[in-house]
Amino acid sequence: MIEAILHAVPDLFPVFAALGLLFGAAAYWQARRREWPPVVAVLLGLSLAGELAATLTPTGSSSGSANCTIGSGVWVTVTGTQGLMNVALYVPLAFFGVLALRRPLTVLASCVVLSAATELCQTLLGTGRACDSADFLDNALGALIGTVAGVLGAWLLRRKLSTVRRDGLHFLTTAGSGLAAVAVVVWLYVPLYRDETGFSGRPGPDDSSQQLAAIDEIAPKLFGAGTRIDYFGMVADPGGSPQPVLRVSAYGGEFQLAWPSRHLLMSAADDHKIDPGPLSREQVLKAGADFASVWFAELVSGVTPTLAPTGGEGGAYVVTYRRYNADGVLMPMRVDVTVSTSGRVMASAARWDADPPLPRPVVAEEAAKERAAADAPGTRADSAFLLAKRVDGQWRPCWAVNLVGAGQSGAAGKVGFVDAVTGRVVAREG
Repeated sequence: MIEAILHAVPDLFPVFAALGLLFGAAAYWQARRREWPPVVAVLLGLSLAGELAATLTPTGSSSGSANCTIGSGVWVTVTGTQGLMNVALYVPLAFFGVLALRRPLTVLASCVVLSAATELCQTLLGTGRACDSADFLDNALGALIGTVAGVLGAWLLRRKLSTVRRDGLHFLTTAGSGLAAVAVVVWLYVPLYRDETGFSGRPGPDDSSQQLAAIDEIAPKLFGAGTRIDYFGMVADPGGSPQPVLRVSAYGGEFQLAWPSRHLLMSAADDHKIDPGPLSREQVLKAGADFASVWFAELVSGVTPTLAPTGGEGGAYVVTYRRYNADGVLMPMRVDVTVSTSGRVMASAARWDADPPLPRPVVAEEAAKERAAADAPGTRADSAFLLAKRVDGQWRPCWAVNLVGAGQSGAAGKVGFVDAVTGRVVAREG
């Protein structure tokens, strides 16, 4: 995920600078106390800061429900740009760790545990990145390379390393306790999804040819002729459906397809900067509608799009499609296409749920507001609207009630959901 971070995370370098100062100072202080080489210790602190900043700084997008993918193209992705950057991320960390601590096996174990914990935190903290075994093994390979390089460096500098027996004991303790702790958290909180491509990274002949054919057809249409693919693999659907998702990273952007339906779920250009142009609002709306008619024709048929600015000086707009049933209930389908005033489609996202059959709402809006506010003491109901919401595995018409905190004039970020048939409060968010 490192390549995507450099394009999509504007806070990456400020976070790295802050962590670098913190860890660099802490490493220097420890070097003075423990008689480590000060320069090497500071470089170790900076390497750790780089790992944490690059992997845990939020991207601004949601990664959906927590899950981890196992067996997603390990040996193929390591040779791509993304895999090589994941490898390179851990080389300096292990290299400077060996030179500073002089315990190669302990450093290697610590790096492996750190990588496992990082992958776990990425999905649990909702950073916008996926937990993936391919990334973990790429990081472990980088740690192994850095450890070997550190041992050679210590030999050249004539720095005595810890005895193998003592270092091996620390290795077993660190790896055993660290990986066991990660495994317990995964077992309790993180569903595992097995990619059928397996650890070879090569699907069966039929799946592979179909996936490659789909990618070769779709990537140039989204990002231009000659678009090269960096990585692709199957992952669990962040929305929680049993249908897997084909995730593709290309030189120009990324996209996801529901598989095997090949429905486009999202696309995002690497160049996410707004490029203002001469198009009017009507022309931007047409550009977004043209894109939607190609990629989401089944969803947008009979739906009138709306246009809303993304912010700033109006250099980009979001063309939005929503559908309501005869009772005014917002359906789960949705399509959003972000278009700049230069006419460039910057991103798209879609939800392909079919319109569910729903019972007719009987609970009035005011009654729903009263019940939602009563369920959240210290708040009052503001606006409300009807939408289809999945409750206990079934679609239900629900009032979504925006709640305002005491002494506040605007919504407090809380939403209460009231079943529009039974009047029962079924959920609260925020």
